[in-house]
Amino acid sequence: MLGLKIPLANAQQVKEYLLKYDLLDKRYRMIKDGPSAIFPVVREFSPPFDFDAEFIQAEAPENEVAPSVRESLSGVLTPAELARLRTAFDAVGAIGIIDIPPELILKEQLIGETILKRNRNLKTVLAKAGGHEGVYRTQRMRTIAGEDTRETIVIENGIRLKVNVEEAYYSVRMSTERKRILTQIKPGERVLCLFSGIGPYPITFAKHTQASTIVGIEINPKAHELAVENAALNRTHNVRLLCGDAHEVIAKLVEQNETFDRITMPLPHTAADFLGDALKVSQPGTVIHYYAFFPDGHLTNVLPQLEELFARNGRKLAHWHITRVGQQAPRIWRICVDAIVG
Repeated sequence: MLGLKIPLANAQQVKEYLLKYDLLDKRYRMIKDGPSAIFPVVREFSPPFDFDAEFIQAEAPENEVAPSVRESLSGVLTPAELARLRTAFDAVGAIGIIDIPPELILKEQLIGETILKRNRNLKTVLAKAGGHEGVYRTQRMRTIAGEDTRETIVIENGIRLKVNVEEAYYSVRMSTERKRILTQIKPGERVLCLFSGIGPYPITFAKHTQASTIVGIEINPKAHELAVENAALNRTHNVRLLCGDAHEVIAKLVEQNETFDRITMPLPHTAADFLGDALKVSQPGTVIHYYAFFPDGHLTNVLPQLEELFARNGRKLAHWHITRVGQQAPRIWRICVDAIVG
């Protein structure tokens, strides 16, 4: 078989990418080769990863392939309906979340029930009823199969998180990015997590690093309540969770002369609006993980913007490193700039 050999630590990120772009050869199983993982793939492509990845010929055990969702529905949907069918979905704990095109709404229950039958770890299938809306970035959904619930438990990076997929924003796809950052945190660091949501950043850091203090700021009261519950669920001892607008909360931190060694800003659309606030609680050497969306081939265009924002606040961008952490759309990347304050 044709295999893609990558570091084992990046296996989850690669698997999500291969599934999203239908590149995984499901006839075979992934195999481990020491510190590496080898995924069966259907063809060669240009790996968009920031780590070593090479195509090799390998032998792997075959999977017993069950009919896909599309194959299972081929006898009940018309060819035109099958062409519009989207079978990829996000699995958030025991909840599957899928896009249903308007032309297939009358068939959505059948689609949802088919997904449940093929994924025994799911108890609920929800259809998106709109995009992320408002300051809280929440998304309306409707139940199309299984239990009528919005709550589930997600396990990521060794922590347990209670999630309400409709009341609070949470991205399971960012778990690998959270792991990337935690490996950089040094003992004794003070860490600020802006837009902390239900707590995946601060709780992950608290469980797996020796940071001295971790502060999370979240504006959505429902998400904040879940974060407090999740902090208790994971028995964290060095996490302080604050609810409110980041501008106002940081102003209070400035009054208290608080500064941080590391700041996460996982809000790509409006991170620029809050960078000035982050710089007010920074010091020389502080690492700011700044997120943005940029088209492939133009990723470094974020740097002039950052340098201008730093200068506007009387600071200097001393050093930087750009990491691609996911895609918003074809050729549009979610990036993280690890920016060091001068």
